[in-house]
Amino acid sequence: MTPAGGYKAQFDYVELVVEQKDGQWLLTLWDKRHGENVVHEEKFDSAAEAQEAALPLAEHHINVQHNDTLVLQKKLTWQQI
Repeated sequence: MTPAGGYKAQFDYVELVVEQKDGQWLLTLWDKRHGENVVHEEKFDSAAEAQEAALPLAEHHINVQHNDTLVLQKKLTWQQI
């Protein structure tokens, strides 16, 4: 599920989505491999702040929560949706 408006990026097997809702920005991680959706507990004042929090969320989800090895570079490329 991809919201209308916002930004998305792919990191390894998860998709990260930043979308605006009620004047704040939400960060959601979509993990198709494990069938999980994780919404970051913090709401952000800007899309840039949410995007900055995205990589640590993805790394923690993959490496710590699922004990999977990270194989990609530590960089996200955002696309407007």
